[in-house]
Amino acid sequence: MPSVTVYPEKLRRHLTQLESGSISESQLSEAVQLSRTMIQAYLRCIPSSITHLCLQQGLSMTDLSYDCIAEAFARDTDNTFSNIQNFIGSLRNDLNTIPDRDLFLAYKGFLISIAEAQFARLYAQTDPAGSRVHRNIRDCLRDSKTFGLRRDFRRLVLFPLRLDALDHLGPFPPDELAGRFVQEASSRHSIPEMLETLHHVLACQSQYRRTISLIDVASMFKNSYQTDFSPETSVDHPSSSESLSEFELRRLRHEVENALKEKILLAYLVRGKVTDQQAQAMFNALQDLLEDWSSGDSSPASLYSNFNNHLSIAPETYEQEFRSKMEYLLKMARQEFSSRLMREL
Repeated sequence: MPSVTVYPEKLRRHLTQLESGSISESQLSEAVQLSRTMIQAYLRCIPSSITHLCLQQGLSMTDLSYDCIAEAFARDTDNTFSNIQNFIGSLRNDLNTIPDRDLFLAYKGFLISIAEAQFARLYAQTDPAGSRVHRNIRDCLRDSKTFGLRRDFRRLVLFPLRLDALDHLGPFPPDELAGRFVQEASSRHSIPEMLETLHHVLACQSQYRRTISLIDVASMFKNSYQTDFSPETSVDHPSSSESLSEFELRRLRHEVENALKEKILLAYLVRGKVTDQQAQAMFNALQDLLEDWSSGDSSPASLYSNFNNHLSIAPETYEQEFRSKMEYLLKMARQEFSSRLMREL
């Protein structure tokens, strides 16, 4: 593995080529590998709760790294790397003059922001109610007089205002904290009222630190709601495509198609697992399904039938060589489609 000191030099060269559209396939592959090394280093340090979240969705850390890179290197309708170009445009200095360290850290932050968005989508899919509460808490914290929000080794963390955070102490045992909170909270309270209750619970003790991860607070608040109760601050978002315009549906489908293209390229074609013709048939079959979903067709053709429409093969061949790949890509397409419908959650 090359030294970290080599990364900024290569990174600057690759980004310049990506911006100008002059990058070759071999150079693109090198840029992808460099980026994947960076994102995998970050993923190795994520909390076990996030790892468990990914496993619940059938994703390994390798799968997630490929998903992040696919999104970073997605092309738009003009065949340009729009996300990369947006990143370059956001730099404070020109790409040719920005210091190596600043460029490396900025690009690393760009990749991490994509991973964070992936985590948010996984959370929304795995625990929609928890994701909704999570979003509402963050909304309330913008004008909160009880808590602020910051990031530390636990990711996003609530810290109490007007109180010593006592961060030199150990964590508040989750069961004990939840027990004290439930004694004082009501399921009919709004989220701002629950934040006040939590602030009071933390203020009345000095044995543990008074900062708590946002995801833990969301879980505790969600568990306190009665099953028939929806918190006052919640805002409904469409979970189906019925409320989207035809233009929005086309854009959504195009985004998912780009993600699929990149996944097929990086996971199968570049690695020699399928031929160009087979990769095209895989994409075309999934594209047919996306059109079915967008049009509201409740009974789309089977994966094999769709695949066979674009590349005629025997059922046995499909079963042995393509079924697992297509089912994985179908799952990814569903997740991408669903997450984009719920992107504001």
